[in-house]
Amino acid sequence: RSSDLGRIEKVDRIVTGHNADDIAETVVMNILRGDVARLQRCTAVTTSGGETIPRSKPFKYTYEKEIVMYAYFKKLDYFSTECIYSPNAYRGHARAFLKDLESIRSTSIIDIIHSGDSLAFRKNVKFPTLGTCSQCGYISSQTLCKACVLLQGLNKGLPRLAVGKTNTSK
Repeated sequence: RSSDLGRIEKVDRIVTGHNADDIAETVVMNILRGDVARLQRCTAVTTSGGETIPRSKPFKYTYEKEIVMYAYFKKLDYFSTECIYSPNAYRGHARAFLKDLESIRSTSIIDIIHSGDSLAFRKNVKFPTLGTCSQCGYISSQTLCKACVLLQGLNKGLPRLAVGKTNTSK
């Protein structure tokens, strides 16, 4: 994890390559999941939670295609291969939805980001409290973080458990 590397290397900020397309996809996914806690913070340019190293997203308003075109014209190495599982992943559906919206209204990605920025929540809304993973100590709202759930499932030979469930009961 980048935050673990940040602690080892003694950095005071992690800068990510998240672009406008990524952030709009995240807003849509959080709305569809009803994840109010993540929806509240997913459009922030800088995120930080207590003891974590702050993360910044300088490309928040930069379209992915602009980044690709810049890399192409500057003859920069650009890694554009997508994971073969990505189209069927939850984010893949949000991405396809956004591309359809964008074909109808070219500003829809930025509009969604601005909508995410403008969301206001009532004072009495209860958000999950951030704790730490009992296994690795990383920030998590659950007893085990998603990375440890994934590793646990893979180590037990239960990859389906690793992806979407936190226990073996149905």
